[in-house]
Amino acid sequence: MGRSVCGIDEAGRGSVIGPMVIAGILIDEDRVGGLVKLGVRDSKEISPEERERLYEEILKLAIRCKIVILTAKEVDSETRKNKMEGINKLEAKKFVEIIDELKPDIAYIDSPFRDSEKLKSLISKMLKHECHLVLEHKADKNYPVASAASIIAKVTRDREISKLKDRFGDFGSGYPHDPKTRRFVREVLASGSIAREFIRCSWETIDKVMQTRLEEYGCEVY
Repeated sequence: MGRSVCGIDEAGRGSVIGPMVIAGILIDEDRVGGLVKLGVRDSKEISPEERERLYEEILKLAIRCKIVILTAKEVDSETRKNKMEGINKLEAKKFVEIIDELKPDIAYIDSPFRDSEKLKSLISKMLKHECHLVLEHKADKNYPVASAASIIAKVTRDREISKLKDRFGDFGSGYPHDPKTRRFVREVLASGSIAREFIRCSWETIDKVMQTRLEEYGCEVY
C-alpha cells in the first residue's frame, strides 16, 4: 500500500456572516492523478455547479473526509477582541484535529499567510500523529489534494449559506466587501433580529460596516 496524503483548506475565514468551514480529505497518493483527471483545482476558479459535481466525485476517490463547521458564535468566541487566542490559533487547532483523525503520511495545508513557518511550528507542537507537513500560501492552487479540500469546504459553506438565505433572505456573499452584505448586517444589528447569531459581531470589519452614512439606509439627508 502506498502513502496516504491529506489536503486541508478552509472557506469563509474572512466572512462576517455564516460559518467558517475547514475540510480535510485523505487519499492514496497513487490516486491523486485521478483528482487531476476530474479537473480538480482551486475552488475559486470553478463555477458553483461544477463544484457540486466535483464534490461527489472527490468523495468517491477519498479514503475519508473530515469536515469541521465553525459557527459565527464559535469563531467570535475565540477572537482577540474577546480576549482569546485568536482565529489563527483556532484554525491551527482544527487543522491538528483533522490530521490526528485522518492520520496521513503527508498533509498539504493551504496557509492564509505567505510566511507559513510560524503556523507550521504551532501545528507541529500540538500534533499527536507524526507526518510530513507541507504548509504553503495558495497550496490549493499547487497541490490537487489541497484543491480537493478547498472544493469540499466551499461546497459545504455554500450549502450552509443557502440555508441561512432561505431563513433570512438574500444577504449577498456574506463578505464585508459586498454592499448587500453590509446593508443586511446594519439592518440586523439595528433591529436585534435573531439573524444576529449568524453574524461575527466581534469582527473588526463590523465596526467599519456600522460607521456608514444615512444615505446607505435609503434615507434622505438634509
